[in-house]
Amino acid sequence: MPARSPSDAARPSAPPDALIGASLGRAIREARTRKKLSMRALASAAEISQPFLSQIESGGAMPSLITLYRIAKVLGISPSALLPAEPEVDPIHVSRREQAHWVPIAEVENAATTRVVHSGAASMQEYRVEPGQYMGDWYESDGEVTVYVVDGEITVDIEGRGSWELGPGDAVTYPGALRNRWTARGEAPIRIILAYATDA
Repeated sequence: MPARSPSDAARPSAPPDALIGASLGRAIREARTRKKLSMRALASAAEISQPFLSQIESGGAMPSLITLYRIAKVLGISPSALLPAEPEVDPIHVSRREQAHWVPIAEVENAATTRVVHSGAASMQEYRVEPGQYMGDWYESDGEVTVYVVDGEITVDIEGRGSWELGPGDAVTYPGALRNRWTARGEAPIRIILAYATDA
């Protein structure tokens, strides 16, 4: 096999954080305008301050995952509809560990962190939870959800359906519309892969 020339080398495709923040803020502002909501009304319903929402809409701040879900719920759309689309048409996407952008799952101290591995009709996120970190409360989302435990142990509660204890290599799949939450079991660090597919 011939050696790859420099022109064959993969080029970074991820846009800078500033561009992602600006695109997300613009999408939230446009969706809010279409819904004829004031900034104050959206902020109040999403349980955040109006100044923070203003920073988000201007691209000066990034919301946590929980805040993004709250904003999307108030706007009556999927959280993924607010995220910027991939600017490239290349079907190959590489996610490097050293280039990962980790964000807290909530605006609280000592929150677990997550990163988007891939965003699209089928999306994937990785979660890192150190002992004692906040793992969030009840979630709802669109599409079908699969939770895969890489390290550690968790309990997945699905409202009205039951609870499942998962360890390394275990997974559970369920409709995202069912309210669900994860809680840590034991004192070991936890790594979780969350994959979800929408009808888009």
